[in-house]
Amino acid sequence: MIHQCNPPIWVTTPLGEGHALFLIDYGPSINTVWVVHQFDGGQVVHVDSSEVRVMGNHMYGIDHPSPPARVTQHK
Repeated sequence: MIHQCNPPIWVTTPLGEGHALFLIDYGPSINTVWVVHQFDGGQVVHVDSSEVRVMGNHMYGIDHPSPPARVTQHK
């Protein structure tokens, strides 16, 4: 299943901040993949859900999270 984020969601990843454009769910055995447009450089990257943090909202007293560390998967 592919879900378009409308409006895009402001997120931070180990690669930097960006807007999540799409979520791709391959099923219960695989983490959801976030398709993120990076602010710095304009790259579009695929990021595992464990490496994404939704940015805060100061208006509601929600601080921005620290960027997550890059997760390495073992095969």
